[in-house]
Amino acid sequence: MSNVSSPVISLQEFHALKKRCGRQVGEKYTCFVAVKNDDVTRTVVNSVVGTVDLCVRHPLHGETYPAEPGNTPFYSRIYQPDQPKFGYLTNVCVAKYARRQGIASNMLLLAIDAARLDGAESIYIHVHKDNLPARRLYDHVGFKVYIIFFAKKLSFFHLVIKL
Repeated sequence: MSNVSSPVISLQEFHALKKRCGRQVGEKYTCFVAVKNDDVTRTVVNSVVGTVDLCVRHPLHGETYPAEPGNTPFYSRIYQPDQPKFGYLTNVCVAKYARRQGIASNMLLLAIDAARLDGAESIYIHVHKDNLPARRLYDHVGFKVYIIFFAKKLSFFHLVIKL
């Protein structure tokens, strides 16, 4: 989880999401946004307390494990529609001041339901091995370790929920 309280970071996330959404036919992208629900007047960016992105798609040709959306080589972007769809969650963010209130859990559960409705049979997410709060969150929601990935002195857990 990262801090989304900075307007610069929020704008960067918006442009990254916009870029991802325009990429591929056959991929369905959804961004869930949690906002403050109070009577204070503020800008939209300052109302956001959390986000999570969901991509639902079929596996690509030659893909044995789903890559993070947008990180596949161009030559392998041929879908296998005879294979079951899966979901991939990214950019799970909750503002520091809003953490430990169930916001991330609720957004994840909503994303899981949306993936199920879109026909996904499993959902994947990755987390850095040292990000204990996020690992506890994903465990609480029901994710299980699928594979451990090592790259350039970093270790990530790739987690899965079977629907």
